[in-house]
Amino acid sequence: MLDQFKQHIKKIVPSGSKLLVAVSGGVDSIVLCELLKKTKIHFSIAHVNYELRGDQSEKDELFLDKYCLDNKIKFYLKRYNLSNQKKSIQEKARKIRYKFFDNLCKQNKYDYVLTAHHIDDNIETLLINVYRGKKINVFSGINEINDNIIRPMLIFSKDDIIKFASENKLKWREDMSNLENKYLRNKIRNILIPKIKSIDPSYRKNFLQLIEKSKIEKKNTNNYLFKIEKIFFETIDNGIIQTDKKKWKDLNSKSVEFILFRKYGFFKNSEIIKILRAPTGKRIFSKSHEIISNRKKLLIKKISDTTYENFEINLGKNKNPINIIVEISKKSKKPLKNEIYISNEVKMPLKIRKLENGDFFYPYGMIGKKKVSKFFKDEKLSIFDKQNKWILTDANNQIIWIIGMRVDRRLVKTDGECLKISI
Repeated sequence: MLDQFKQHIKKIVPSGSKLLVAVSGGVDSIVLCELLKKTKIHFSIAHVNYELRGDQSEKDELFLDKYCLDNKIKFYLKRYNLSNQKKSIQEKARKIRYKFFDNLCKQNKYDYVLTAHHIDDNIETLLINVYRGKKINVFSGINEINDNIIRPMLIFSKDDIIKFASENKLKWREDMSNLENKYLRNKIRNILIPKIKSIDPSYRKNFLQLIEKSKIEKKNTNNYLFKIEKIFFETIDNGIIQTDKKKWKDLNSKSVEFILFRKYGFFKNSEIIKILRAPTGKRIFSKSHEIISNRKKLLIKKISDTTYENFEINLGKNKNPINIIVEISKKSKKPLKNEIYISNEVKMPLKIRKLENGDFFYPYGMIGKKKVSKFFKDEKLSIFDKQNKWILTDANNQIIWIIGMRVDRRLVKTDGECLKISI
C-alpha cells in the first residue's frame, strides 16, 4: 500500500507543495497522515470539533492534539457547536469545515487540502446521487482533484486502510455515530452495501468501472461544452454576456448545451426555454446573475451589489462614480457625445445619478421634450445598457446631459465663457 501511495502522490501533488490535511481522528485520516509521514512529505493538520458527541468530541480533539505534538505537526483547531442544529447537520458541518480549510489556505498560503476519502466513500456517493435523482454525471462519484482539494486515498478501499492500520499498530478514534442509521450515507453504508456485497463480493470492481466510464463521459462533455461556449455566448460591453435566441431553437429541454447556463447559476432547463420564448423585458434571476429577454437575444449580467445614489460633481477631475472633468472654458463649441459646453449660470452643485421614473429632457438638435425612457428606446438600448447609463443634473435635479449620448439644449452654450464638461 505504501509503495502504491508513494507512486500515486507524486502524480497528483506537485513537489514542494505546502499541504494541509483534514483529519477527524478516524482510521481513514490517520492512515493518510501515516502514509505522508512514511513518504517524508511535510504537512499540517486541521480539525473541526462540532461538539456533537459531548465528551467523545473532546477526546477526539485531545487525541489529535497529542498526535500532532508527538509528531511535531502544526495543528489547527476550530470549534463550532452544532448540537442545536436540527436539520441538515452533515451539510452544515461540511460547509463549516471547508470554509475553515479555505481560510487557513489563504491566511497561511497552503497550496492544497488533502482529505482521506476512499473507494467505499466514492461508491456511497454514487449511490446517494442515484437516490437523490441527480441527472448529470450521476455515476461520476467523487473528483480526485477539485480546485485545491486533493483526495489521494481514492485508490484504496476501506479494507486496505484497516489492514494498513493494523499492520502498523496505529491508534485512532472510532466515531460510534457512524454505526447509527440516522443519515442517508450511514444507511447506505450499513444496510445497502452489505446486501450488495452478499450478492456480489466483487461489487467494488463493477462500481469502479462504472465510475471510470462516467468520468470519461464527463470529460468528453466538458470538452464539447468548452469548444461550443464561444459559439453560443459572446461578451459585449460592461461584461454583459449575450446569446442569440435562434441558436437554441432546435434544441430540446434535455440538450446538453443548456449546461452552459449553469455557469451563471441557472440549473433548470425549463426556465431557460421559457425565457427564450419570452417577450422583450422579461427577466429571470439566479443568486449571482440575471437574464433578460431583449428582442432576438438573451442578455446575461452579474447582479451588482452596488446601491446607486446621487453623486456630487465638483470643478476639476471627478472619479466617482465615473471619470468626469468639469472646468471653466473661455471658448464654447458645439456639443459632442463625450464633451459638452453649458452656461456657467447652471445651478450648482452638479450631480450624477441613474434613470428615474418620469425623467424627461429637451434633446439638443430635436424639437420639444422627450422622456428619457423613450429616448433610450429610440436609440435601441437594451435594458442592461439603460442601467449602465449615467445622467448629469443640476442642483434642482434638472437633466443636463445623458452622459455620452445627448445634452439638454436649454443650457447649451456655443460661444463665450462657459463650463466645459467631458468624459
